[in-house]
Amino acid sequence: MLDLRTFQEHQAADTTSKLLFKGAVADNSHSVYTGLIRIKPDARGSNAYQTNRNLKLSDTAWAESVPNLEIENNDVHCSHASTVGPVDEEQRFYVESRGVPSLVAERLIVAGFFDEVLDHFAVPALASAARDRVNKILDSHVGALLTSDSALLADASNESA
Repeated sequence: MLDLRTFQEHQAADTTSKLLFKGAVADNSHSVYTGLIRIKPDARGSNAYQTNRNLKLSDTAWAESVPNLEIENNDVHCSHASTVGPVDEEQRFYVESRGVPSLVAERLIVAGFFDEVLDHFAVPALASAARDRVNKILDSHVGALLTSDSALLADASNESA
């Protein structure tokens, strides 16, 4: 299990934080995201936003979110949001309708899902390194699936011959 945690604390007045945390789980993996926004008594006029989005890439994977707010000043704007779901079928259909194989379509959609976060990295070299890592993981996952699908197809054609 992967236990992921974030903490946003506002101690001074008129401060802002915006957090977007994304993850994807596949196979039998399990992740729990816990986020806390804490607004201290002197932090009037603060704005704090926390969003967690998770993709389930298989039926046996599990992802959950536990957003928390601790607000000690009533003159603030705070919100949290969370989603867990599979790859959007309309997106998949659109990409596949352009002649892209299903597994490659999913890989492209998942890469785009993470690009929303990577595009906001303040250090371009760090964004590039993170994007390369995401792409390497996605390529190995898709490659393994394509290899197993090819083996299944070969077995099926041998049985019918």
